[in-house]
Parts: sequence; C-alpha cells; structure tokens
Amino acid sequence: MVVLRAKLFGSSNLGVYLKPVGKYLLAPIGARRLINDEASSIGLEVVELSIYDSKMLGIFVVGNSRSLLVPPIISDFELEKLKNSLDLEVHVLPSTKLTALGNDIVANDYGAIVHPAFSDEEVSLISRYLGVDVLRGKIGGMPIVGSLVVVNNRGCLTSPAADDVELKGLSDLLQVECERGTVNNGVGYVKLGLVASDKGAIVGYPTTPREIENLSEALKIEP
Repeated sequence: MVVLRAKLFGSSNLGVYLKPVGKYLLAPIGARRLINDEASSIGLEVVELSIYDSKMLGIFVVGNSRSLLVPPIISDFELEKLKNSLDLEVHVLPSTKLTALGNDIVANDYGAIVHPAFSDEEVSLISRYLGVDVLRGKIGGMPIVGSLVVVNNRGCLTSPAADDVELKGLSDLLQVECERGTVNNGVGYVKLGLVASDKGAIVGYPTTPREIENLSEALKIEP
C-alpha cells in the first residue's frame, strides 16, 4: 500500500475533482493522463466523465462498491455514458435540492452519514441504493459531512473539528476506527486534499510528512 502526492489541473484540492468508488477513480475529462499512474498505484481504474458539464466530480457524486449516486442535474447523455462505463449500479437521487452529494454524504460498504437536510424519503433511497444503514449527522457542528470525512473500508480520517461524540458515532456507523487529522498543511476539510482506496491514497502536494503519517494510520495505509 502506498501514499502518493499529486496535483490535478494545477491544484492540490484533489477531492474537488476526483471520487473513488469501488474499483474506480471517477475523474473529469482530460484527467486520465494526469492521474492514471497514481490511480493504478492505489488499485483504481480511472474513468473519465462529467456531471452538469463540470470538472468538479468530487463534489457531485458518492458511492461504494455496490452503487454510485448522482444528482438530478446530470444530463441524460452524461448518465447513459456513466452507466456504460461502470460495472456498478448508478442511481439518480431524484428531486433533491442537495445536489453536491459528494459534500453531503459519507459512505463506505458498511454505513453512511448524510446532511441533516435530506428528507426521510431521500434517506430511505440512499440506504436502499447503497445497501447500508444511513443516519443524519454533523461533523464539528457542520452539515457538509462529505467535506470533513474521508473513509475507506479499513479506516476513517475526519476533521479536527469532530467532537468525541461525533467521532464515536462515525466509527459505530461506518464500522471502522475514526481519527482526526488534516491535509494540505493544516486543512481540516480533509476531502479537499485526499483521495483514498483500501489499497492506498493520493494527497495534495502541500500535505506534510506528519499529516501523511497520521492519515496513513487512520486509513490503515502504509506510506
């Protein structure tokens, strides 16, 4: 297992553009040539796509090894291309006003925590589509849980803003140990500078050796 530093489109905010889902690393059009070697090193296959004609895939999509959730702003063309590119179920979360699913949902193969504003119907759909228990919650009192947590099926890194009760709730729901940390030299929105699989991670260039050591321990990755 490995931890690699990278930039994408000149930015160290990798999680804005990239989303690991199952065996895939979802990436914007034109990113494969820039990130393919790093993705392969952590056991992921790069699949290029767009959502709402945007490069910022990481904020729009979320999933696990069972399925991928996309917002209703995806075009029919984008959806069809996505379904043809992945060996995963792809589900549109209908009618939701929270279209930044990657910022509003944290999920692995064991559980998911979601923005408190999701309706009962939406929570039920998320649970059914991902095949996991789902709870509403906040991290550090903030509802954008997907920006503040990075999880795989081995461990979890969360913002230093998470209190002990939130940390315990995350660990219980996701069935992995969760630890606090930062990326990109002090950034608590850990999703911004970190993309992780069960086999490794890619971090933004400013991420310090101490941060790499910490996130490696949290996600059970050997740097």
